[in-house]
Amino acid sequence: MRRQTEDVIRYYAELDRRVADTGMDGITGLLTVSQHVETALAVVAPQELEWMVRELHMLLARLVRMDSQLQELRGLKMALSDEGDSAPVRRPPKV
Repeated sequence: MRRQTEDVIRYYAELDRRVADTGMDGITGLLTVSQHVETALAVVAPQELEWMVRELHMLLARLVRMDSQLQELRGLKMALSDEGDSAPVRRPPKV
């Protein structure tokens, strides 16, 4: 049992060192940051996040439709521009 305890203590020290190598203040610092994140997230209701996700999906759908329409408009403009290049130029009559 003593050996197992020493193994756990050594492993904890190794984890603490590895976490500290990332810029945290070891496992204690990591737990403190975790508590800060939990506190910060607590002020945001899940319903708010769900609403935002729905709004973003609707906005994305609208943007995709707009992109499609603009692509069609560009194609039409190019087609008309190509036609205009081969057709004679019509000028309005002089008044």
